[in-house]
Amino acid sequence: MDASREEQARRIQIALHHIKRSLDAATLKAAELPMTVPQMYMLYFIKQQDKCRLTQLADRFGVKPSAITVMVDRLEKAGYVRRFPDPDDRRSMLAGITPAGKEALERAFRARNQVLIGYLSRLEETEISVFLRLLEKFAGVSEGNE
Repeated sequence: MDASREEQARRIQIALHHIKRSLDAATLKAAELPMTVPQMYMLYFIKQQDKCRLTQLADRFGVKPSAITVMVDRLEKAGYVRRFPDPDDRRSMLAGITPAGKEALERAFRARNQVLIGYLSRLEETEISVFLRLLEKFAGVSEGNE
């Protein structure tokens, strides 16, 4: 790999890191949600799974089960998730999202969209079109698909 590609890769890493940190922080602030970024991602994962074992969360987020217990405790105390016994394994607990948790995620998604709209205001319309096309190509997704 030549030096210019190395430099380009480094610049992409820096830009993506900055965008992610800035977007996450701005999203939680705009949504006025009393949770951390990792809790928001955990809540999203639980919603996507419908319900999941706490051990599954620990594996997914690469942390010890005790750390997941603390995070789920906080989400449960806020009313965003509920725990219940796993009917297939009496030793396991499942976490499921509550209606309040779904509403919190919706607030976060709406806030994130508003933050992104603010970022897009830095660009001209033609730049936005090019940026979207290149970003989707870079991410390996077709127009508008996840």
